[in-house]
Amino acid sequence: MILQSKHVWINEQFQPAQLEIENGKILNIYPYGFKEVTDDFDEYKVLPGLIDMHCHGFNGMDCNYVHREGFIHWMNSLPKEGVTSFLATTSTAPEENLLQSFACIKKTITEYNEGAHCLGIHVEGPQISFDFKGAHNPYFIQKPSVEQFERYQDAASNIIKLICIAPEMDVSHTLIKYCKNKGIKVTIGHTGATYNECVLAAKDGAGSFTHTFNGMLGIHHREPGTAGAAMAMDDMYAELICDGVHVHYAVAKAVAKTKGKDRLILITDAVQIKGLKPGIYETPNRWVEVKEDGCGRLKDGRLAGSSNKMITMLKNCIQECGIDEVTAINAATKNPATFLDLADKGVLEKGKDADILIIDNCFEVIQTYCRGKAYL
Repeated sequence: MILQSKHVWINEQFQPAQLEIENGKILNIYPYGFKEVTDDFDEYKVLPGLIDMHCHGFNGMDCNYVHREGFIHWMNSLPKEGVTSFLATTSTAPEENLLQSFACIKKTITEYNEGAHCLGIHVEGPQISFDFKGAHNPYFIQKPSVEQFERYQDAASNIIKLICIAPEMDVSHTLIKYCKNKGIKVTIGHTGATYNECVLAAKDGAGSFTHTFNGMLGIHHREPGTAGAAMAMDDMYAELICDGVHVHYAVAKAVAKTKGKDRLILITDAVQIKGLKPGIYETPNRWVEVKEDGCGRLKDGRLAGSSNKMITMLKNCIQECGIDEVTAINAATKNPATFLDLADKGVLEKGKDADILIIDNCFEVIQTYCRGKAYL
C-alpha cells in the first residue's frame, strides 16, 4: 500500500511525500508522485499517530475495574480521535481490584490485536500525597513500597511501564531507584515536593511530571515548588492537559514554551466519563458529575478527570495557545515515544510502525492507520 499527500510530517516539517506500507511498517518514503498510489490525500495533513500515555477509561469503563468488553471497545474507539497507541492508566483503588485489572489488561491485549495499540500500564496512585490527592480516594492512598509494586508487576506480567510517585512519600527514594533499575519510567505527581526534592528525585530516576500544575505544589518566587521544577528542569518531561479547564491557556502556553519542542507531552487524562452525556454517574468508590465542558467534578467541585480527546489537545495547543506546530505535534507523538523508549513509534520514518493520522485543516480526523490497518 502506498499513500501520499502534499503535507506529510517528516523531519519536523510538512512536505510532499509518499509512504509505502507493508506488514504494518513504513517500508519506504518516496517523493510525491513517484509511484502509483493506493490513497491520495492531496491537501490533507499526514502525521504520526497520536500517543496518549495518560488515559483512564472510556464509556463507563474504568481501568481500576477493567472488563474485557469495555477495554476492547476503548481500543477500537481511540483511532477515531487519531490515537494509535496508549498506556492504560489506573488510579488509587483497593489493591485487590488493581491486581485483577492488571491481569485483565494483560490478557486482553495478548489475545486482541486490533484498534489502538495498548503499550502497557501506567500506574497513577496510590503512591501519592494526601495533601495533593486531587480526586483520588484518600482511603486507599499508601506509601510507596517496592514489595507492593512487585505484586503489581507480577499480576501485570511485567507490562507496567510508568508509575506516578510523590517523591516526598518515598523514603530514600527506594521505589524510584528500584523502578529506574528495572527500566520502569517514573513521573512526579500528586505531590507537595519542593523544587529541591524534585531535583533529587530526578537524580534518582524520575523523568517526568504528571499533568503539570494539577495535583502539585504551585509556584512561589521564593519556592518554585513542583510546578516550578516542571518548568525549570530542562531535562525533565512535563505532561500537560491542554483543555483550558485543567490549566488556563496562558499557563499552558508558558509550560510549552519552557519545555520546548522536545520535552512537552500532551495527555488527555480522560476517565470513564469519556463518551458519556452530561449528567451524574456513580461508579465504584466514586460519584462524579459530567459538565457541559466535558470535565468531571466531585460533589465538592474538585476536577475528576475529563472527556478530552488527543486531537483536541493538539488543536488547542496550536489554535488556543499559539504554540508552534513542531512543539505541539512532537508533544503528541515523538516526545511520549522518546520518553517511553518506543523505538518504532512517534515519527514517520522508514522502518517505523505505520501508525499514521490524516487530518484536515480543522483538525478533523479523516483516516487513521494503526500498524498499517485503516480505521475511520
